[in-house]
Amino acid sequence: MEKRPRSDRPRSSSSSKRNSGERKSPKQGGTSRSNPSRSKQSSRSDRPVRPDRDKNFSKGPKSSKPAVEQPRRLEPEIPQEIYREEIDKQLLHELSSLASDNAEQTARHLLALVYFMPEDPQRAFEHGVAASARAARVGRVRELAGIAAYNAEKFDVALRELKTAFRITGDPSLWPMIADSYRGLGEPLKALEMGKAPETEKLDRDSRVEMRIVLSGARRDLGELAAALTTLECKELREENPLWSARLRYAYADSLEALGRLPEAREWFNKAAAVDIDQLTDSNDRALALATKN
Repeated sequence: MEKRPRSDRPRSSSSSKRNSGERKSPKQGGTSRSNPSRSKQSSRSDRPVRPDRDKNFSKGPKSSKPAVEQPRRLEPEIPQEIYREEIDKQLLHELSSLASDNAEQTARHLLALVYFMPEDPQRAFEHGVAASARAARVGRVRELAGIAAYNAEKFDVALRELKTAFRITGDPSLWPMIADSYRGLGEPLKALEMGKAPETEKLDRDSRVEMRIVLSGARRDLGELAAALTTLECKELREENPLWSARLRYAYADSLEALGRLPEAREWFNKAAAVDIDQLTDSNDRALALATKN
């Protein structure tokens, strides 16, 4: 499936920042740009890790047969720079339901997930899988694993993890990302169905905007270009919000261009570029390209 532009997908960083805490990259000396985040790569090495529960084998009479080694779970290596203390206190509280050694290792995987997301989403995804396997009943762990899968475009895994997180936590802010995961799997109708669900009434303002972007994208997936544009027409287009303004305006401009309304599309690509401080979109390039057509 052709990759969709980043602006056509809901923002995935605010939830992870809330749940895992922002951390400094030891190589950069500053905070990561988004959470969960990617980082500079450390050495790539997956190594077998023996679960600590192996210590709990029951003691019995020795057998003459050689002991059968328990299968080990393959987990990605955790860089030495990562420390559990930087995890959000609320998440640490939720991890307290785990055995202490398992909780510590889970926390380290979550920090690795945050650390790697901007530069290496595949590696962040692998840490998310490891954390989810260790703490399958902790909602925030499943949420972060789902966000990592989503950013790595592993939409089948993202859907499973995010839906499970929603069942555990009831957090409606996951709704746009779940809907967009359906789009990533080629099921825009299911995304549109989610837009009619009662959960959308519980979305805060930011999440409602994110849902608009997703639902507009679903309409475009179905070839319903006019409906895609109408979905994006809202008062928020004229506001300046660092979380979503650039992507909302970009999606609107993109829909205008698809309908052949090129002067208006150029205007809105320029408006998107004006608020795109982090350069999440290619608004400037799109505006320049349209200028050459006139």
